[in-house]
Amino acid sequence: MAVAAVFFALVTWTSYARWSNFEYRTFDLAYYVQAVWQLIHGRFEVSIEHVPLLGNHVEPIVFLFAPLFALFRHPMLFVIVQNAALAAMAPVGYRIARRLGFGPLHSLLLGAALLLAPAAGYIGLHEFHPEALTAPFLLLLLDARLARSLWRHWFWFIAVLACKENMALLLAAYGAVHLVIERHRPARESALWNLWPLTAALLWFGLCGYVITPAFNSGNIDYVTLYDRLGHTSREILQNAFTQPQLIGRALFNSLRHGNLVWALIFPFLGLPLLRPRWLVISAPILLQHLLSWRSSEWTVYFHYAAPLLPLFWMATVEAGARLCLTTSSTPPAAPTGPTRFALRWPFPTWWIPEALLIACVIGQAWFGPAAAIAEESAGWAAKGPDRVRKSAFIDQVPGQASVVAPLPYLSHLAMREKLYSLHYILKGLKTLSHANYEPPAPTDYVLVDYNDAATFDAGAGYYHPAMLTKDGRIVPSSDRLLHDFLKQSRWTVDTTDELTSFKKNNRIIVPGTGSPPPDVPGRVVATLDSHTQLAEIDKTSANEREDHIVEFQSAWFLQGERDVFPWMVLRLKRDGEVMATLTRGLCVPEANDKWAFERWHVASPPALLAATYEVDAVFVNNAQRAWMSANGQTDLRSTVLWRPIPLGNITIK
Repeated sequence: MAVAAVFFALVTWTSYARWSNFEYRTFDLAYYVQAVWQLIHGRFEVSIEHVPLLGNHVEPIVFLFAPLFALFRHPMLFVIVQNAALAAMAPVGYRIARRLGFGPLHSLLLGAALLLAPAAGYIGLHEFHPEALTAPFLLLLLDARLARSLWRHWFWFIAVLACKENMALLLAAYGAVHLVIERHRPARESALWNLWPLTAALLWFGLCGYVITPAFNSGNIDYVTLYDRLGHTSREILQNAFTQPQLIGRALFNSLRHGNLVWALIFPFLGLPLLRPRWLVISAPILLQHLLSWRSSEWTVYFHYAAPLLPLFWMATVEAGARLCLTTSSTPPAAPTGPTRFALRWPFPTWWIPEALLIACVIGQAWFGPAAAIAEESAGWAAKGPDRVRKSAFIDQVPGQASVVAPLPYLSHLAMREKLYSLHYILKGLKTLSHANYEPPAPTDYVLVDYNDAATFDAGAGYYHPAMLTKDGRIVPSSDRLLHDFLKQSRWTVDTTDELTSFKKNNRIIVPGTGSPPPDVPGRVVATLDSHTQLAEIDKTSANEREDHIVEFQSAWFLQGERDVFPWMVLRLKRDGEVMATLTRGLCVPEANDKWAFERWHVASPPALLAATYEVDAVFVNNAQRAWMSANGQTDLRSTVLWRPIPLGNITIK
């Protein structure tokens, strides 16, 4: 219990720190928070993903969160429940090891190894996902089997099915393998333990695939496209498995070579799972699902994908350890109860396996586990305080009833509202795992942008891109233009401080500009960034509107026709000709729909620099093209610079 308590405390604290510091990089937690929040208000729409609950995945276990969330309405409730369930694996693992014949100390070590395995920590740290609950539920299922408790076995069997639709394939394999292994058991007993679970799993999978998912998804998310390098339909993929097995071979080789999911489950367990192939066969449906996908995140241990695999690999390890540690004994201990029995014998020379297993898990933590990240998050908590306060104030300006578009790290903070949309979909221009165009909502009350948000502006994931050609020959505009097309539909009050920009819709009628500059704009051009975009003025002042602003930049833009390029501005702070730091402004006037556009940018939180005076240059780049080239390994990015650096004088950091 002490090991479980420490695991729960560390992983939950780190999860909270990441959430508070706006470091979550996906919409997983936000999706389930909004889904359950909508549910307790009698609504079923989930705007973040444009599919209702059961439309993204079939996960009825989530409905059980509704009563808890009705009482404790905080996004971290989901993470706390998840991590408490994961921590419970240690005492359950201890009980299983005892049933298999290990002594109290070795059982304690084997139970602790479950939580010290790198996969367990990563599952707990990856936001929230119902699939994470399969790890403790499967372990409880195996414990019920060893205890020969049929009702508990069925209870946890149904709980695993309720976590995600693909668990039906794993449980079908579980029933089929044990049906073969235990073929000599009485027919009625074998049916209760193996045949009926196998049948129930297949029926549930068919119900999910042919009834529930088509009814709730409506084609908004197409998971078959994850395997389009093997075929374009489920039937074609199955056919190619026999007619072109080299396709599967190449996919497996690539994922095993470049991913670490399998190795993170094999090495910390000393390779012992390989000695109990039955559990590898049972895990094969889930393992192959991940290894055959083109999405590289599924090959790694850093997400929740290892959850159903961890208890099976651990069970294989414990069974193999029981055979190795306790073989050829002259005075065997009492045989374990349950369907699986071993000849438990003399413990030399492999009595040390539980100790070695624990050491291997500790080494795995130091090598590629989350221990270092947990320590780093705690150490940096105080230093990240100012950013935490800034970003919290950034989202606090949005009223609870307002509709809002927000970046990925901000979604779970804003999820308890009816209309919330992810900025990364607008930038991507395509639906999830689909080549179909994404249709953005009508202009929302607020649009929030964090230009230093690497998750939302991720070129490697395909969220942020220049104009691109799809496989069917369509052109998807650049992310910058997609954002412009969304914003230009309305008038906005814009507030930009550091890397954070908020657009508040002011509901005024759009009136085209006259083309004449106001009298205070000089009749010259500072920079011509393309044939449609000219910078007419850029200047700075330290006469602050608010005391926390150290400098304010003003710029005027002359825009003609449909812009080809949307400039992204970066400030360079230099001393003695050397760049000491950069400050990101982000996209300049992406909302502008008139010939003349003006903006103010307040710099309030400069980077940690020595108190000194620095020269300032403004650099304008085509950032969508630049990010895409960098993500694809190109290092010569000079073609993305739109104009030579523009000197803006000096600023003083006090």
